[in-house]
Amino acid sequence: MQNFQFVLGMEFATVTILRNAIREYFIEGDQEYVFIANDSNRVRVKCKGANCEWMLFASIVNKIDGKTMRVKTLVDKHSYGIVLDNKKLTSTWLAKHFLEQFRLNPSMEYNAFREITAKTKYSRVSSWKFYRAKTKARKMLDGFVKEQYAILDDYCKRLLATNPGSTVKLKTDLVNGRRQFQRIYICLKACRDGWLGGCRPLIGHDGCFLKGYCRGILLAAVGIDGNNSMFPIAYCVAKKENTEVWTWFLELLKADIGSLSPTKVTMMSDRQKGLENAVGAIFSGCEVRYCVRHLHANFKKEYPGLLLKQLLWAAANTTTQAEFARAMQEVKDVSDGAYNWLAGKNPTEWTKSHISEYPKCDILVNNLCESFNAAILDARDKPIITLL
Repeated sequence: MQNFQFVLGMEFATVTILRNAIREYFIEGDQEYVFIANDSNRVRVKCKGANCEWMLFASIVNKIDGKTMRVKTLVDKHSYGIVLDNKKLTSTWLAKHFLEQFRLNPSMEYNAFREITAKTKYSRVSSWKFYRAKTKARKMLDGFVKEQYAILDDYCKRLLATNPGSTVKLKTDLVNGRRQFQRIYICLKACRDGWLGGCRPLIGHDGCFLKGYCRGILLAAVGIDGNNSMFPIAYCVAKKENTEVWTWFLELLKADIGSLSPTKVTMMSDRQKGLENAVGAIFSGCEVRYCVRHLHANFKKEYPGLLLKQLLWAAANTTTQAEFARAMQEVKDVSDGAYNWLAGKNPTEWTKSHISEYPKCDILVNNLCESFNAAILDARDKPIITLL
């Protein structure tokens, strides 16, 4: 709209386009306006400044479409100064005007915005108006929640079309004649083939809460590659976490990695809700490890103290069964209760001295999944398709 000027006889396709042009014209000129008449057939607008002569009148042209607006009267003469706090500069207008900046920096703060606009007409925008504009811009960029759920089925089909050989399963329920989202599973072929072809046979499982409007939970299966880095295999978004959802997720995961025997896969987790039962049912015979950090979190509720913590980790890091027996004896010398608590846990689940050598991986904590959850932190409050 820079250097834009209205001209007598100028035509606009609809009355909405004309109103937008008037708004842009006055914001560009740092001035305000007021409608004298404003309906679907005619628009009469004048400058809000006292004694300013600027005025425009437009109405529908007698054409077949009945929508084209033509400027029929124009007094293009301003006699009023600029307005520093323009009321027409709304949060919606700001969101559209700075959309690209919000796209590049979605977490932009008010101080950063002030630096960008320090020498412009937008420098007087209040923090409240800025944050409303930021929220609206995020909705424009991410899409609205309801709209994304409506096209979720189309997204799944498109995902399969652009990633042949992948697995995408969408589960919905029929409620009052309408489909209601339950959960979705995605395993991209590149991730599956990459894990089968070049990663260790160990899978970490974890769930993290989603922070968007609809909440829910994201379940993930994460592998470990030759550089000890995380390697996502599959993920699932569900309304809640329980045995049924974990069973559904693991059944699909087992089908995807079917070329590998379950007995040759090591499963690692934080004893997620319902996961233990699902792993036992779907991957029967596989080695199971539990994160020692979470094991200690439960242990210290009954047996706190730095000494017992150090003895627990010493026992977990032993590499032979003789060393493990000596470490457990040290625990017993300090506390019989702590010894009995640890003795009640299967050592194949938490100590290096008893785990299988087959995976060629002796990790004791589920940092694979923790790193994955941290990596997707910014996406966890997005609408469903943006999240996926």
